[in-house]
Amino acid sequence: MCVWKDEWDGIRGGDMPDVWPHYSLFFKGSTMDNEQIAGAIVFPVALVGVLANWTVALLLRRLPSLNNAFGRLTASQATGDAVHSTLFGFFYAPMLMFDITFLRSHSKHIGHALLVCYDISVYSHLFISLNRFCAIYFPLNYDRLFNHKNTTKIIIFTWAVAILSSFYFYQYEDCSFYYDPSLLQFVFATTPVCMFITWYTDFCKYVSLIIIIVIIDLVTIFKVHLTNKQVNSNQQFSRSRRAKEINFLKQACLQAFVFVCELITYFITPAYVQGVWKNFFLTTVAWVTVHSLDGLITLSFNKEFKKAIFGRIGKKGISVSTTAQYQDSNRSMTSQ
Repeated sequence: MCVWKDEWDGIRGGDMPDVWPHYSLFFKGSTMDNEQIAGAIVFPVALVGVLANWTVALLLRRLPSLNNAFGRLTASQATGDAVHSTLFGFFYAPMLMFDITFLRSHSKHIGHALLVCYDISVYSHLFISLNRFCAIYFPLNYDRLFNHKNTTKIIIFTWAVAILSSFYFYQYEDCSFYYDPSLLQFVFATTPVCMFITWYTDFCKYVSLIIIIVIIDLVTIFKVHLTNKQVNSNQQFSRSRRAKEINFLKQACLQAFVFVCELITYFITPAYVQGVWKNFFLTTVAWVTVHSLDGLITLSFNKEFKKAIFGRIGKKGISVSTTAQYQDSNRSMTSQ
């Protein structure tokens, strides 16, 4: 995410209470106190993302309605989101709350991994939008376009581009993305090469991709609106399948909308807002929240997750109950 350290010089050190007097209470303590508060804020948000996204990633392929190209792409996206939330929940938050020196010294590696996960999530969103576009515009060719082989290639391409390009830009070119305790967030190094790279491979790339995603989704929604009345009411199977495709489209559009909001708060709003804590919420917290919401949205739009989760719990409960009854029966027979 494109934040450079020099941009925040005016809101650091002794200027902080004057810049944001309403929250001066937070700045009365030391930097360590502020970091502990920041870590405590981020941890529960990240934990929601960990639970939601790992649930989606691990259970999705077992659900009949999502055992398809859309489901596999969503699982790939959820895996990136899950790792992102895990890094914030179990590396960033503990690093701040418990002042773990080892994690601080390796924060640039955590930052690198976060950027990879974000790329995977954004690229996955793009292909999910294309998937919905093809399902609505080319229903007869959809199974051929997004067959198992092609979907596998898309997923491999998504991960390969995200990982390989990041190693070139952020490791080979030494464009570090590290944690700055005075800002409570990850920032890029301020070298000329790094500023050039992050402008084009971070800000411009993400804004361009999100614009493309929004356009694809809007065009797809327009097509759905035009063809709603053309579906024959007697074709029950066609209506059922179409309803499922539209539900997937709603999920993809809502997730894209959340990403648009996060891009606005991360890249645009901080330029007009002063104060470390305000920018902490607009950047770091927003970045964690968008990945947590990704998993929650997927869970809410697919009721089979509830059946899979609570069904497993129910089966375990029945199994334990049956075993206990069997053991009690054997005891009573033995005592007789």
